[in-house]
Amino acid sequence: MTCFYCGGDTEQKSKTHAVTLEKCVIIIKNVPADICRQCGEVYFTDGVMQKLEGITDRLESIIKEVAIVDYADGAA
Repeated sequence: MTCFYCGGDTEQKSKTHAVTLEKCVIIIKNVPADICRQCGEVYFTDGVMQKLEGITDRLESIIKEVAIVDYADGAA
């Protein structure tokens, strides 16, 4: 894949993704992503974004401060 911003090449890696919500912070580790080797821009596939949204939606209603979860566990 080519980076939209700088035109550099991307590589598949794992990334930590943090979401700050009104009442809590959710940190999701080991999220698969394409990351630009040149500028560091991060790209998630549609499937990964859907799973991140699902994890966030489930945890938002039960977490009061901070949650740290692994992407592979899916916050089941």
